[in-house]
Amino acid sequence: MDIKLQQKLFEKYPKIFRQKDLSPRETLMCFGIECGNGWYKLIDTLCESLQFHTDKNSYPQIEAIQVKEKFGSLCFYTNSTTEYFDGYINFAETLSCSICETCGSMEDVSQTEGWIKTICKKCLDKEE
Repeated sequence: MDIKLQQKLFEKYPKIFRQKDLSPRETLMCFGIECGNGWYKLIDTLCESLQFHTDKNSYPQIEAIQVKEKFGSLCFYTNSTTEYFDGYINFAETLSCSICETCGSMEDVSQTEGWIKTICKKCLDKEE
């Protein structure tokens, strides 16, 4: 993800992304958010929901330990979770398979073969 967009998420959700400043021996968040800019809004919405329900219900603070693309979908790993949070995370991960990782479009999105990437036709045509 673009450094500027990543920084916006880090600043907006400092509790969720607390581990970003830790060493690779402690977390994988030190490598940043490892996906395309197209999933920015999806990750933003997911974090907003997670933080809201953490605060509202006095749950222990959920922290991201790795956020990346894997096999064409979002993977959002945390230090702890609840069934409620699992539902939000699973929904976002599933939804990522219908959102272009490059531009965020939901129109004419498919997954490539080989190295799997979720991408819209316009972005795929630009890459070719």
